[in-house]
Amino acid sequence: MRKWFVIFLLVFFTIGSSIFTLDDIQPKIEKVENGLLPPIPIKDRFKWNIYERMKHHKVPGVSVAVINNFKIEWAKGYGVLDKETNDPVTEMTLFQAASISKPVAAIAALRMVQEGKLSLYEDINNKLVTWKLPSNDFTAKKKVMLKHLLNHSGGITVHGFRGYAVNEEVPTLAQLLDGKSPANSAPIRVDMLPGLRFRYAGGGYCIVQQTMIDIEKRTFPEIMRETVLEPLEMNNSTYEQPLPPEKISHAAAGYRPDGNLVEGKRHTYPEMAAAGLWTTPSDLARFAIEIQLSLKNKSNRVLSKELMDEMLSPFVSPTGGLGLFLQKREDAVYFNHGGANEGFRCYLIAHKDKGYGAAIMANSDNGGALYTEILRSIAAEYDWDNFLPKEVEIIEMAPDRMEVYKGRYLINLDEVKTVTTDKGSLFVEGTYDRKVEVFPVAEDEFIGPEAGAMFTFALDDNDSATGLKIKIGRRIQKAKRILDDYVAPYEYVLRENHAKALEAYRKIQTDKPKHVLIAEERLNNLGYGLLRQKEYDKAISLFKINIELYPDSANTYDSLAETYMEKGDKKNAIKYYEIVLEKIPADPRPDKEFLKSLKTNAEAMLKKLK
Repeated sequence: MRKWFVIFLLVFFTIGSSIFTLDDIQPKIEKVENGLLPPIPIKDRFKWNIYERMKHHKVPGVSVAVINNFKIEWAKGYGVLDKETNDPVTEMTLFQAASISKPVAAIAALRMVQEGKLSLYEDINNKLVTWKLPSNDFTAKKKVMLKHLLNHSGGITVHGFRGYAVNEEVPTLAQLLDGKSPANSAPIRVDMLPGLRFRYAGGGYCIVQQTMIDIEKRTFPEIMRETVLEPLEMNNSTYEQPLPPEKISHAAAGYRPDGNLVEGKRHTYPEMAAAGLWTTPSDLARFAIEIQLSLKNKSNRVLSKELMDEMLSPFVSPTGGLGLFLQKREDAVYFNHGGANEGFRCYLIAHKDKGYGAAIMANSDNGGALYTEILRSIAAEYDWDNFLPKEVEIIEMAPDRMEVYKGRYLINLDEVKTVTTDKGSLFVEGTYDRKVEVFPVAEDEFIGPEAGAMFTFALDDNDSATGLKIKIGRRIQKAKRILDDYVAPYEYVLRENHAKALEAYRKIQTDKPKHVLIAEERLNNLGYGLLRQKEYDKAISLFKINIELYPDSANTYDSLAETYMEKGDKKNAIKYYEIVLEKIPADPRPDKEFLKSLKTNAEAMLKKLK
C-alpha cells in the first residue's frame, strides 16, 4: 500500500506541475500570437495578430516551436496544412526544411570526422568513390576539402535547387552532380579558387551527400536517421524523397505567393543534404538545443564539444560556421539558418550561449515575411538579448505639412518613388513596390513599418522637398525630385508601351553601355518578377527587350520560351526553345556549364511540348 501511495503522489504532483506550467505559459503564447511586430517597433502601434498576418501574407499554415531554458517551452500550429483537405496544422505537421537540411547534414558529416571516417582538411576526392569532382586549373592550385563544402567556400557552382514537380522525372544523384538529363540544374563544378571567399552553394552539399553515401554504402536517409535524427529524438523527421505514403497525410502542401497550390502539392528534392529534410519546428528545436548543450559539454549525443565549437567558429566568412550562420548583435551571438523550397519557408535561430531560440515553418512562398514578424514577437516576449531595434515614436503632423513632400523621386534612371497624400496620411509607392503608408517620426523623417524603411526628405531654403533618402537596414538609396510627367523605362513596360520601353532602354545602352540598369541579368530578373505575378504580356515585353539588347544570348530566348509555356502558348514556346538550341553554339557567355544546362533544359522542354 505504501508503495502505491508513493507512486500516486508522484503522479499527482507531476500532473499538477504540468497543469501549472501550461497555465503559466498560456499568457505568453497569447502575447506572442497578438504581438507580431514590424522590422522597427513603433511605440504603442503595429502589434498584429498571427491570424491577421497569415491572411495578409496569404499563408495557409504555420507552425512554431519556442525554446526557453534549453527546453521546448511550447509548440503550436496555426491554419491548415492543405486548403483542399482543410486539415489543421499541428506541432506534428511535416514541412520541408529546405536549406535547414544543410546544418543537420553538416553535423552528420562532422560525426564521421569524429569517427575518423572523414577529415575536414583532406582532398574530398580521396573519399569519393562512385563520382569524382572534376579537376581543373582551380583544383590544381588548391584542393576542395570538406570544410570548404560545409562553409560554402569551395568555389562550387549551383546556388540552389527548384526540385522536381510531380509530373517530372527525378534524376539520380550522379545525374544531378553532372547536370545530365533529367537534372534541371547545371553541373556541379569548381569555378573559383577554393578557400578564397564565401559563396553560397547548395551544390557543395550534394558532394557531401555523395561522399557520405560512398563511405557508408547506405542510402542517405538511412545514414541521417541513424547518425542524427534518432540520437536527437527527431522522430518526426526524414530525408526520404519523395515522402513515403504513410507520412503524406501529415505533410503540408506548398503554396505560391498568390495563394495557388504548388503543382502536385510539393516538389521532390533528390538534393537531400542541401534541401531534402522533412521535419517539424519541434524537431528543429531539439536539434538547436543539442547544439546549445554540446557547446556547454552537457550533451554530446552526436558531436563532442570540440567539434561543435569548430562547427560554430567562423571560417573564411565572419558570419559563417560549418553549416550554420552566426549573427552577432552587440555582445549576443545567435546561430541560425533559413530555408526556401518551392512553396515553403522556414527559419531556425538560437542564442549560442543562452538557452533560448525558435523554429518557425510555413507552407507558402510568402512565409518569410510572416516568420520574421512572429520571430520579433517571440524575441520581445522572451526578452532576447539585443535582438530588436529600439522603439520609435510617431509624432503628430499637420496634413498641410505633409503636402510639402508630395511628388516623384528618381532613385536611378529606372526606379521611381511616388509620394502622395490621402486624408491626412502620407504614402510611398515604388516602381517595384506596392503603395504603403508611412508615419512621421521627425519633421522631415518618416517610417514605413512593414519594410522597416526610413524615409528622410531633403528641403531647400524655400522649404520645398528636393530629394529623398531611403534607408532599409544598412542599405541607403538617394533620390532627387523629378517632374511628375517623367516616365522611367520600366514604367513603360508596366503601362504596356513596348515601343517606348525599348527606346528608353536602348538609349541607356547607347549612352552608358555598361550601366547596371540594362544588364542582361537585371532585366531577366525583372521579367521573372512579372512572370511570378502571372503578368505574362508584360514579362514577354521585357524579355523581348532583353533579346533586342542581347541578341546573341541563348538565355534571353530561354526566358521568353518559358514565359510562353507558362502562358499556355505552346507554338511560341516551341519556337523560342528551338532558337535557344540555335543560339548556344555562338553564345559568348564564358560559363559553358551554364550553356550546357540551357541545352539540356531546352531539349527536355521541347520533348515535353511536342
